[in-house]
Amino acid sequence: MRYLEIANNEKPARFLILKSIPIETLDLELEELIKIHDKLLSKINFESYSLEDINFVEPNLLDLKIKIAEEYYRNCCFCEHRCYINREKERGFCRIKESYYATEFLHYGEEKILIPSHTIFFCGCNFKCVFCQNWDISQVYFNPKIKNRCLKYDEKKMAKIIEFRRALSKNVNFVGGEPTPHLLSILKTLKYTNVNIPVVWNSNMYLTLEALNLLDGVVDLYLTDFKFGNNECAERLSKIRNYFDIVSRNHSLLDVDVIVRHLVMPNHLYCCTERIFKFLSKFDFYVNVMFQYRPEYLAIYYKDINRTLTYEEMREALELAEKYKLKLI
Repeated sequence: MRYLEIANNEKPARFLILKSIPIETLDLELEELIKIHDKLLSKINFESYSLEDINFVEPNLLDLKIKIAEEYYRNCCFCEHRCYINREKERGFCRIKESYYATEFLHYGEEKILIPSHTIFFCGCNFKCVFCQNWDISQVYFNPKIKNRCLKYDEKKMAKIIEFRRALSKNVNFVGGEPTPHLLSILKTLKYTNVNIPVVWNSNMYLTLEALNLLDGVVDLYLTDFKFGNNECAERLSKIRNYFDIVSRNHSLLDVDVIVRHLVMPNHLYCCTERIFKFLSKFDFYVNVMFQYRPEYLAIYYKDINRTLTYEEMREALELAEKYKLKLI
């Protein structure tokens, strides 16, 4: 995994390479900026870069991504809700304007190859999962009575924290809630980050192609959360339309290291778990089959998920993973 080479400081992180690619000007219309972005990105051979090749210039390709993201932010199309609202003035489905975060720390509870992971938990989410185990930061921080539980996000300050924690951390892990609505803030954070550290995008993957294009060349490892094997379960339990179509499409487009997490839920082995495993069998991804489900938040009102897993369900899930020859991690 190239991710491990970056973590061990043997290869440069992708975002550092972007900061070494010069741009002539940022003073162009959005359509022209996207054309320049795509042309330059297509020419980069990330594997050929060594640490000695990193030489920051300004403006650079990361600056160009930020400029494009600023345009999208004012007509938001980061996720597939496609609200197209000006987030400087309004809130869309995610209910997020400026970025807030709940906490950041060295996380030792992630997958073994990730720890210790410098994990930054953003507030808010573009999903409304009735079983959310982080509901206290993903769903309710906008309640004025408890808004102060989340902290105003400052890109420059967070960059300094990332640089400080790099002495022990293997990566910087952007999560939530969900990082997608905070894409602009994250790109700006990396602009001010000057240490070599792999970027982990820990996401539900309900992104648009526009957002994926901005992340191309930025993310070193996708840590994805594949929840549902069909659109109907997603709409009923997370208020998300066309979930499987969009999330499976996005996984098909990933060309860097990927770890897929799947939280097995009661009564969803064959409508969700097996269908996800069958899809993932086409790719060389690592998969983490997770059995930590417990009925949280509003799950008590949904009969099919209002209990923990049985040992039989856990056993059957592992048998399905073996059936589809998944690379378990």
